[in-house]
Amino acid sequence: MKLAKFIMIIGILVAGIRLQAQNQYTLGSDHKITINGSSNVHDWEETAQTATGDASVVWNTDGSFVIKSFNLKVSVKSIKSDKGSVMDNKTHDALKADEHPYITFKMLSVKSMTKSGNGWAVKVNGDLTIAGFTKNIDISGMVYVKENGKLYIDVSRALKMTDFKIDPPTALMGTMQVADDITIRFKLNYNMK
Repeated sequence: MKLAKFIMIIGILVAGIRLQAQNQYTLGSDHKITINGSSNVHDWEETAQTATGDASVVWNTDGSFVIKSFNLKVSVKSIKSDKGSVMDNKTHDALKADEHPYITFKMLSVKSMTKSGNGWAVKVNGDLTIAGFTKNIDISGMVYVKENGKLYIDVSRALKMTDFKIDPPTALMGTMQVADDITIRFKLNYNMK
């Protein structure tokens, strides 16, 4: 009789584990990370070519999920613009790429997550580190569940370079001045491990 109860308890525990499966994710290569800004001469956009990341998600039986962790690491020297190597070098210098080769974001909490259309509107809080300076920020956007449990994340955040102790770059002997305001947008595909 005791053996039967033990087996039943094990069965209930295993079923409970199945009801809330925690899955690990890694960032796919099909991501797009852009930085948009302006100057007194023209608007500009830069794209980060190289990034890594991971996430952990707990799935509920009703198809909803809870984001337990989310991390992103972007290579500063992979940031390129369509304006050429002069702007690329100015960006890498401003971001102190040799001393601080990565921009990182580490999620600390999910502030809100609500169903919206065919996705989920989210607001997360975390630590964003740029040029060696860390600032706690909120980032808002959408999360979509794709085929095979893949997560597509589209979030953005307006920032000021000076909030991260970055002097906006200048060029052409100071005649071109980059504005302090930028917007970072992350379009990320996370694949289940």
